[in-house]
Amino acid sequence: MFNINSLIKNKNHNKNHTSKEIDYIVNSFVENKITDPQMTKWLKAVYEYGMSIDETANYTNSIINSGRKVNFRSVDGYIVDKHSTGGIGDKVSLILGPILAACNCYVPMIVGRYLAHTGGTLDKLESIPGYNGLVSNAQFKKIVKNVGISIIGQTDEICPADRKIYSLRGRTDTVASFPLICGSIMSKKIAEGISGLVLDIKRGNGAFIKDEKEAVNLGEFLSLIGSKFDLDVKYITSDMNQPLGYSAGLLCEIKESMRALKGDGAEDLMKVVFDLGEIALNMGGQNNSKEKMCKAIEEGSAYEIFLKMVYEHGGDVKQIDTESKYSFDVVSKKEGCLKYINTKKIGNAVNYITILNGKTDANAGFWFFKKNGDYVKEGDVVLSIFGNSLDNIEFSKKMIKQSYIID
Repeated sequence: MFNINSLIKNKNHNKNHTSKEIDYIVNSFVENKITDPQMTKWLKAVYEYGMSIDETANYTNSIINSGRKVNFRSVDGYIVDKHSTGGIGDKVSLILGPILAACNCYVPMIVGRYLAHTGGTLDKLESIPGYNGLVSNAQFKKIVKNVGISIIGQTDEICPADRKIYSLRGRTDTVASFPLICGSIMSKKIAEGISGLVLDIKRGNGAFIKDEKEAVNLGEFLSLIGSKFDLDVKYITSDMNQPLGYSAGLLCEIKESMRALKGDGAEDLMKVVFDLGEIALNMGGQNNSKEKMCKAIEEGSAYEIFLKMVYEHGGDVKQIDTESKYSFDVVSKKEGCLKYINTKKIGNAVNYITILNGKTDANAGFWFFKKNGDYVKEGDVVLSIFGNSLDNIEFSKKMIKQSYIID
């Protein structure tokens, strides 16, 4: 019989866990036999001392086995997914997924909610009136087969252990741990029944990963874990030293994604979309990937697939209303070049005004008019903050005060 306090002590002495010990920790936490404070101590021990490749693979496997796997063997096409390590204004999944589906791929995508300073794809989709992101496995498979893509959150059927651990990590400042990141990402993706996975490893002052070297190390770590489960994993590293695209929030990011699928996407955003898409299509054996993706946008097939997916999940894009009661322009007080020095502060402010203030405000968010290196004059609008609570806007103004400089 295992004892969680002894296992925590072992990890604090940098001792490796056996597969049975990890099974005990994961299963006992799901069954409420290990308390949140006890699990927090274990997470902090892992955060401090890490886990070996074998431990991480066993941890990933324990999370997978806490629920059911999805099987897509009957579909005739390459089954691929994409995942990002999280950023501000990162709506790549909402754009890339329909594009890949329009290029004859099948995209079963399980996404998360906000975590620490980063936004959550599920939160964004559920801001669409009627969108149900927690459908059953059977409905998930049906939508993927009929539409080409389905984006859902974690349910009690798929990786329920990660759902619970994911939430605790966000509350206990144990997010930026390679083994914990790896177990969370890979368990959901392996349980989806995919053949290939493309990863977007964010690095910079708005990411959990700070620099290129660390991002590459994580990418290699994730790829290695994927290989242990016969999953083909490729990755890129991308910049998160500033918000991605024009907006950050909930409905505003949905609207921006729809614009991008119609051909009006921000340059930095579409670069990430095309870089990941090219890798995904090449993994599936397709050539002329960039041309195919552009054609899917130009002919409207990617946009149509997005609309169909939303409809199949019960959503209605015609009911989207992005109007808000209040807005405030943040203007430059001097002349010079703009540089975001703490993008995390913006992410924290976005999550505060949209989700963390006690009541979800799908109409709240930020709109960015300037990018790193842009020249600004005194009085130019750098960004706008909008929402239905004046108090929340005033508070968020204080949060972003030191997020950028004019040099």
